[in-house]
Amino acid sequence: MDKIKFTFDETNEEVVFCVLGHTQHNDIGYILVVDNQEIDSDEPDAYILKAMEVDDEEVYYDLVDDEDEIDAVLPALEKFLTDFEID
Repeated sequence: MDKIKFTFDETNEEVVFCVLGHTQHNDIGYILVVDNQEIDSDEPDAYILKAMEVDDEEVYYDLVDDEDEIDAVLPALEKFLTDFEID
C-alpha cells in the first residue's frame, strides 16, 4: 500500500496517509486515504482528497466535503474498499 505524507499549511503538522485508491473524474484526480495510524483500527476514517494544483514535483490536495462531489466519485473508489465498510 502506498503512503503519502501531507503537511497542513495552517499548523505545519505532518500526517502520513495510506492511499487505498485513486480515480479521475471530470479530468480531476481524487485519492482515497486513511490515516496511517488508524489503518489497523476497527473503524478507521477514510477521506477523499481532490488534486487542486500540480507543481513540478508536488500535488496539492484538498478534502472533499461536498456531498454531490462525494456521490460522483465514490462509486469509482468503492472497489478499493474491500476491507472497509462505508457509513
